[in-house]
Amino acid sequence: MFEIISYKPKVLPTAVNIIAEDKITEEVEGKQEPRIVIPRTPTRRGAAFEYLILSYYNLFSAVNVEKWSSWIYGRSGKLYQCDGIIHDGVKRYLMEAKFIINRPVSIRDIIPERREEAAEEVGCDGIVCVSVSGFDNSVKRWQKRSSKEILLVEWSQLRNHLLTSITGLSTVLLDSFQLVDNIATSHTGSQLVFNEPPEGKTFENFTEFISFDDNIELWLRRLPKLSICRHQFASGKFVYSQEKGTVELVQSRKSDISLFEAWEIEDQSLGYSARVYNALKATAEALAECENSDIREVRKRLGELGWKTGQKGVRKALDDLILLGFVTKYKGNRIVTYKLTALGYAFVKIPDRSEELFARQLYQWKPYAVLRDALNLEKVRPKRKEVIEYFRDQFYPYEPYVRCPFNDNTTDGLLSLFKKFG
Repeated sequence: MFEIISYKPKVLPTAVNIIAEDKITEEVEGKQEPRIVIPRTPTRRGAAFEYLILSYYNLFSAVNVEKWSSWIYGRSGKLYQCDGIIHDGVKRYLMEAKFIINRPVSIRDIIPERREEAAEEVGCDGIVCVSVSGFDNSVKRWQKRSSKEILLVEWSQLRNHLLTSITGLSTVLLDSFQLVDNIATSHTGSQLVFNEPPEGKTFENFTEFISFDDNIELWLRRLPKLSICRHQFASGKFVYSQEKGTVELVQSRKSDISLFEAWEIEDQSLGYSARVYNALKATAEALAECENSDIREVRKRLGELGWKTGQKGVRKALDDLILLGFVTKYKGNRIVTYKLTALGYAFVKIPDRSEELFARQLYQWKPYAVLRDALNLEKVRPKRKEVIEYFRDQFYPYEPYVRCPFNDNTTDGLLSLFKKFG
């Protein structure tokens, strides 16, 4: 897949060598202070940091980012979540990135057994771990005793070199942009207009990062590719559909799905976990009997209805019902409470129409809609591995500006729903 070049893997682990060999000079006087935009919530920050580190290594011709953050099948057929895979021309490294700002990374954060198993299964020679706050002694002991080559890279080793590649504001994909009042303008010329100027917050000990609301950060990251969306919307060919009896525009693109559709699928998949229809229906019925309740109350009522569901399972079911428009949630006084929407009441209170209402919402939900189309058009068979690989190929042309959400859990859940609702 990638050109193999004559290169020794001494540069990748230390970053200090990279800086020395590239002979980076002092920052030019008058440059605007570089700032990297990251999401506000800790969980989203971690995923964004993965992209930042991969984007950094992607700057060098001697290093190939072979896989961005994704799900990859191992040799045994097991599916593994990987932060990324880096190839330095000689060796392949599984990457593990941690954005923990208040302490060094410990062995509990890495879970070495899983990392080593994943590295072996996906054919990696070693593991490169990158931490924004360094590593404690437990990680360094693991480095010495592991059968794999373990490379520990601290953000402090990369920081100065990375920041010289950007000016002013930059996304984690190292795309520079300007933010003037409520208008963001990419270096590609794409523009994004906000209702009001976004507010960023800086970190006391990491002033090179500035955090924005999660969704704002996400769209700033996507900003350079908005021009592709416009091109896809406006180009293509008109095709008469015998099935629909009308003409529709088939967009010109390399994938079966457009970039904007890929973003919709990614966004609408957030929070989804596989739950069978009967469990979702029972959760909605339980909520109807304890309106404006938290998870504990819903779980208690489910138990009275004969369901032995843990708190985590109840939360997953409620999240799925939110995605489909049957439930909404509110946060007040540190407690999250849930409530049925008007559609949710109809779903529960009109039993003979429950499946019809559920199917209607399901068909409009983008992750299910694209899977349903692919299966009905026989682009892919209803097999977990084939579905995952099909959508991985559909998302590939747009990486790293989109992340494919089809993993084993998501795919199993959608296939289960397809078996019932078609």
